[in-house]
Amino acid sequence: MYAVISDIHGNLEALEAVLRDVPDGVEEIYCLGDVIGYGANPNECCDLVRAYGMPVISGNHDLAVADPSTDLSWFNPIAAAAIEWTRAQLTQDNADFLRARPRMLEREGTLFVHGSVRDPDEYIMNAATARENLALLQAEYPGVQLCFFGHTHVKVVTPSPDSPYPGSHDTLDLTSGGPYLVNPGSVGQPRDGDIFASYVLVEDDRGGETYDGARIAYRFIDYDVETAQDKIRTAGLPEMLADRLAYGR
Repeated sequence: MYAVISDIHGNLEALEAVLRDVPDGVEEIYCLGDVIGYGANPNECCDLVRAYGMPVISGNHDLAVADPSTDLSWFNPIAAAAIEWTRAQLTQDNADFLRARPRMLEREGTLFVHGSVRDPDEYIMNAATARENLALLQAEYPGVQLCFFGHTHVKVVTPSPDSPYPGSHDTLDLTSGGPYLVNPGSVGQPRDGDIFASYVLVEDDRGGETYDGARIAYRFIDYDVETAQDKIRTAGLPEMLADRLAYGR
């Protein structure tokens, strides 16, 4: 069993709550990127990710902060302000770590990306984009049955399995009918209308003769939202970054 997390965005309270929830039987925690950006604890979040030895891929905020030459005109003004603040806070050691992460990982029938299969900075926000990426996944990664992606901060499984909408502790059987695209949601800045830190637990048959997909369970975790908001305001980051944590948008 392993876990997949994404889009921590410097929210230490959310990350710590998720790590407390991860069961003892989990062998590895994969991180889909954007460890930093928006939140007030970039170094502490990097330090935790590194201490756990997580396989990490780089997100667009990770690279924008770690590489000062990045053109911030691609970001909205609030995101750009947060990137500039985070650049001033991040240690050189953590910047070097984030800059050296790969943009995708492949492990035994599973692909891990930040944005999409075809572009690490693409948002999979609609059915057409999902279909195009599923077609590319089948063409270029024929052995991959499961692709985890982040970037949108929205929990989704596509194509939709014959199960209820992913809920807390519900297990979805993805052992047939794939390949699937799975977004675990965001640890540190949900944008799907709830305020919980979310991640997924994954059970599969790694180590067997064949890879037959997986079963995944979404976990929705309460955390100290008010403390995370207070830290953002005290740091002088844009007020909207604190406000949005209260309503998940």
